[in-house]
Amino acid sequence: MTTADVQWDADFEKLLTSVLPRSTGSGPLDPSLDLKSVGLDSMATIELLVRLEGAYDVEFPEETLTGATFATPSALWAVLDAQRAAAHA
Repeated sequence: MTTADVQWDADFEKLLTSVLPRSTGSGPLDPSLDLKSVGLDSMATIELLVRLEGAYDVEFPEETLTGATFATPSALWAVLDAQRAAAHA
């Protein structure tokens, strides 16, 4: 999967990179980046969750609060995008 395959917005990428303690390199995020490998630990995950819910005016259902959801930018965006669609349906 390439960045061309995933259509997240700039705010998502900015929020995500703001909580990652280790650099993700230059350029756009790789959709398949292992977020744990760049420092997304439990505290950063909670901070990211709160920021995403506030910025996008959504709530992540409890069943989405799994390691799989926060494994990669692509997985996280898929869950967030589904919540955005449900909130505005």
